[in-house]
Amino acid sequence: MRVFLQRLLIGLWAALLAATPVRARGQCGTVTDISLPVDVAQFTLAQDYGVPSPRHQGRYHTGEDYYGGRNASYLQPVRAAADGRVTYSAPWGWGRDGGVVIIEHTFPDGSIAYSQYGHMEEIPERPFPARYACVKAGDIIGSVGNARPAPHLHFEIRTNQPDIPGPGYTWDFPDALGWKRPTPFVVNWNAWLHPAHRWHVELDDEWLLPPVELADHSLVYLEANRLRRITPDGRVLWRASLDKIAVGLFAYGDAAAVVYDDGVMQAFGMDGAPGQGWATGLPLAAQLLTGELLVFRSADGALVAFGDDRTAAAWRLDGVPLVTGAFAAPNVLAFLTDDRRMLSVSPAGRLLDTAALAEPGSFAAAPDGALLAYTVGGLWRVDGAGIWALEREDAPPGGVGSGVLAAEGGLLYLFSGGETPTLRAYDRSGQSRWQADLPHVSGAVKLEMLNEALLLVSGGGDVLALNPANGAICNALRVYSGANVWHSLGADGMLRAAIGAQILALDWAAFAGACG
Repeated sequence: MRVFLQRLLIGLWAALLAATPVRARGQCGTVTDISLPVDVAQFTLAQDYGVPSPRHQGRYHTGEDYYGGRNASYLQPVRAAADGRVTYSAPWGWGRDGGVVIIEHTFPDGSIAYSQYGHMEEIPERPFPARYACVKAGDIIGSVGNARPAPHLHFEIRTNQPDIPGPGYTWDFPDALGWKRPTPFVVNWNAWLHPAHRWHVELDDEWLLPPVELADHSLVYLEANRLRRITPDGRVLWRASLDKIAVGLFAYGDAAAVVYDDGVMQAFGMDGAPGQGWATGLPLAAQLLTGELLVFRSADGALVAFGDDRTAAAWRLDGVPLVTGAFAAPNVLAFLTDDRRMLSVSPAGRLLDTAALAEPGSFAAAPDGALLAYTVGGLWRVDGAGIWALEREDAPPGGVGSGVLAAEGGLLYLFSGGETPTLRAYDRSGQSRWQADLPHVSGAVKLEMLNEALLLVSGGGDVLALNPANGAICNALRVYSGANVWHSLGADGMLRAAIGAQILALDWAAFAGACG
């Protein structure tokens, strides 16, 4: 009887342990690095997250499927995305569709997420990790199995179901059920783990209007027809819901003002309370430029500019095609249209010139107030009369993915994208000083000299600090990409940047310190 009772107690204790939540069993460390679980030089994304599948009655895919090519995927190693604890490990976790491993990850901010690896196979030289085992980032946890319709890895990130294999597909969109897009999650957390990172705010969607930076370095921004203010250290201070469609945002007094599509402008106070509102009488569609001139595209296809008082139109230019980009130099404004033309407009609203472009380019202000246009046809100067002149005969082609900066001291920096992205520097006399290959930079590029370091920010999510003397990379990180890029270096030393669907802050001295 005593032996029976002892065995019964041992069994009950074992059952109690099995029922104990995994999170209560001790930690396997905090994530310090994170990456995708397969070699992206070999594997490509075959089915994206959130895609409805005809094979599964239109249900949404809860992960990303990675395929390494015909006869090149099967039994390739699968690695743990980050440090963590195994919460599920079964060679037949998905039955005929292969094995599943789930790993719990604890991040520096205290948040917890789970990575799931599906359609795997266990072989003697690559066994699955044991349940509750600690794994390190990059540890091999299995191999790509022979799943339908071809060998591939199903990779998930989620905040639910810590020890149950996910269904792979859901009737509701997976975001609402606790799943996250794996690649943005991995890419962004790599940036947020950078030593210079101080804070970040995730947005529901990619931003369309630049934030307004207030005197205390807090930011006011628009998101999903809500106005928000975040503190200098990245906390959401208040939210104000808007009852009309907002198409513009600009600094006004101590805070900001919103522009609605009916042409009404509405001031908001530092506390988010609505203040004075006024009607312009002009239905507006999209804000194009912010500054001394606030320029919009109107609902009837015109460019409309408002001066400092923001109460009445300073000028109007009719018959303008859809504008896809704009830039303001002191002496000339540039507007890119969807039919690949560039309109040169004077600050007084006079159309100076219309030029056909092979593709969009990048722009900068020249020291004398002219516009520098870096296009496929080279680097051009557009003066206050709208006259184009070739600025450099030896400049490589610009266009999409290019960048240009005319810095103090007559220095010129040109970034050319394409197959071999390269940054070039020229001195006052026009002589080449250096060139640096930057093969991983993608998207439209913005360049700025900040405290004796060269900042490069791209629509591909790249943030680089470079040594202006030789082009050496002093520091770099990448966030998930977005078409729109905004940045500002505050007097508090924080570089605030809005890229894609996030706003983040970097300690600029820590980030660019290696530049000297």
